[in-house]
Amino acid sequence: MEEKTTAPAKKESNLKLILVPALVLLLISGIAALLLGLVNDVTKPVIAEREKEETAAAMRAVMAEAAEFSEEKTAEDGTVYYEAYAADGSLCGCIFTTTGSGYGGEIGVMTGVDAEGKVTGIAFLSINETPGMGMKAQNDDFKNQYIGRSGEIGVNKAAATDTEIQAITGATITSKAVTGAVNAALRCFEQISGEAK
Repeated sequence: MEEKTTAPAKKESNLKLILVPALVLLLISGIAALLLGLVNDVTKPVIAEREKEETAAAMRAVMAEAAEFSEEKTAEDGTVYYEAYAADGSLCGCIFTTTGSGYGGEIGVMTGVDAEGKVTGIAFLSINETPGMGMKAQNDDFKNQYIGRSGEIGVNKAAATDTEIQAITGATITSKAVTGAVNAALRCFEQISGEAK
């Protein structure tokens, strides 16, 4: 009596059912990765240029009297800053990029500080706070409270004093985060100006 040997054929067809889709999937993912890499190479310079333009616009917003800005510098504490120069070449002050921890995450703040150590303006590089509450930090009436301030700025829920800003109603965490970022810029300015003397 002859034995039938069909088991190897079944095993071979099962292997084929597994390997063919796996190889097709590997090929598709390889092509997708290659295309993503190409798209990244094409868009990377465009994104970098756009970020550079946004940074320049924010710098002009926080220090309008400056005619030109230095390249990015880094302070001893790791804070990124730029020196701002008037049209005659004299130093107007510095612009700092700092962060604070808000209710919705990290808040990126750009702060202009004039040569006397007073805030000339602030702009947001990133903010994702609660709509209708923490996002009110973007309003000029809140941002303008910092202009002309120096030293350590506090936050008051009621009426602000000469050394405080008034918190946004219902968004004290956001107000403290922004103020913390501005205070970090002021401290860094004191450090830099102290080193220059």
